[in-house]
This record gives sequence, C-alpha cells and structure tokens, in this order.
Amino acid sequence: MKRAGRMILAALTVAVGLMGCSDARLTLDNYERLAVGMTRDDVESILGEPSECAGAVMLDNCRWGNEQRFIQAQFIGGKAMAYQYQGLD
Repeated sequence: MKRAGRMILAALTVAVGLMGCSDARLTLDNYERLAVGMTRDDVESILGEPSECAGAVMLDNCRWGNEQRFIQAQFIGGKAMAYQYQGLD
C-alpha cells in the first residue's frame, strides 16, 4: 500500500508540474511572438498544448490558460486569424 501511495503522489507531482510549465508560457513576450497565418502547430510550439479547443467545420477556437489568465486563438482552415489575451500584464 505504501508503494502505491508513493506512485500516486509521484504521478500527481508530475501532473502539477506539467500544468505549471504551460502557465509559464503564458507571457506577453510569447503573445507578441504570435502572428496571423501561423498554423496551430506553430502556435503550440510557442504556447504548448491548449487547455481547451472548440470548433466547427474549418473553425477552431483554442485557449491556453484559464478564464482569468489566458491567450486565445481563432483558427480558420488551420491558420490563425486572430488572437487575444487577458491577465498577462
């Protein structure tokens, strides 16, 4: 039982650490690196995996972060068309 508890604790520690890494990428400097026309892969190379994405045919809206602090991108046909941010000051 002790070993299982240590394994669970280790897994939780890694998960929390990974979440912190994506938050560390939410900076005004990284936001300013983003450009219209970038592919989603290009944006993910700067910001990491998005926290959430929703979309329809040819349109995706992805957010990195949470409701208080985020970078958001709108993709049409796989290319970024607009960005916005909140709480990066």
